[in-house]
Amino acid sequence: MIKEISDFLHSFKNKTLEVEDIVKLKEKINQFANDIKVQSFDKEYEENFLTILGYSYRLDNLSQRIFYTFQEAVYAIDLDILMKNEDSKRLNSIVYILVLEQLIKYYESNCEDEELKQKALETYKIIEDRKAKENKKYHMYQY
Repeated sequence: MIKEISDFLHSFKNKTLEVEDIVKLKEKINQFANDIKVQSFDKEYEENFLTILGYSYRLDNLSQRIFYTFQEAVYAIDLDILMKNEDSKRLNSIVYILVLEQLIKYYESNCEDEELKQKALETYKIIEDRKAKENKKYHMYQY
């Protein structure tokens, strides 16, 4: 399944799709997301999912969130393939499909799950705060 997902995303490596074209991939994305949920990978990678979903909220426009998240997914998978990083390819395949499924669902329904949005923003903020704290440590040594 992971290979199918990564191959699917990687097939768009040298293509730029419009949001409407990405949304047309809904059936395939939903199929992958359902397979992921059947195997409970959504629970295993929940924090990663919330982090990427929270990261997508840096963009106000939902169409931009879909477009850039899709591009990031393709880029991440391409990088994982080039680096031969199977663990990262697995993580990115699972997480990006779940995020894309959620964003497309929002796009079609014009309704966001506010509770999930808050959870994603909080998770993303925790990760960003942790990174800022780490960076601050290293900046102290540069003076």
